[in-house]
Amino acid sequence: FFKMKVGIYASIDCGNVHDLSIDYIGVDQGVMHLIRQGIQPLIAIGDMDSIEDLSLLETLPVQKFPSVKDDTDTALAIKYALQQGYDEIDVYGVTKKRMDHFLGVMCLLKKYSSYSITIYDEYNKIYVLKPGVHHILKDEYKYFSIFAVKKGKLTLKNCHYPLNDYVLDIDDPLCVSNQMDQEVIIENDEAIIVVQSL
Repeated sequence: FFKMKVGIYASIDCGNVHDLSIDYIGVDQGVMHLIRQGIQPLIAIGDMDSIEDLSLLETLPVQKFPSVKDDTDTALAIKYALQQGYDEIDVYGVTKKRMDHFLGVMCLLKKYSSYSITIYDEYNKIYVLKPGVHHILKDEYKYFSIFAVKKGKLTLKNCHYPLNDYVLDIDDPLCVSNQMDQEVIIENDEAIIVVQSL
């Protein structure tokens, strides 16, 4: 089964993308951030209320929405990506500054937890792990933290603070700021949010 992957870059500049092998959707001012990196967006989506140079849109397909709407621009971009058949999405430009927008994206991460959506900025990588046994190799990120989407059992092996069948609830911050050895093993019977940080 072939997974289709796409990137979404929203309005906040959070540096360069990690994966240059995939296509990107520009959300509002994210169009500018992509073009600055030499990336031609597949499409521009949003109300375009923060894009400074509207001439950038002249060579792009555009889905323009009114500024008064029920979805955020990022939510509309994720919906568009899923409608196009993508099931793996890298999201940039949604952290820092407007924490309300970031919390909105965290809601979308939970809503679409059956897909593989990863949020990136200069310091963090945030994603949902479905129930199962997961082997995560140590990479450039030093720390990892885990938060429950639903109350469930969690086992952690090969890390500084191991756990065995610990019941992690949604209001429990116990699993903040752990560190992995070469490869951490995570066993979870409910979906969890993982935050890896430099």
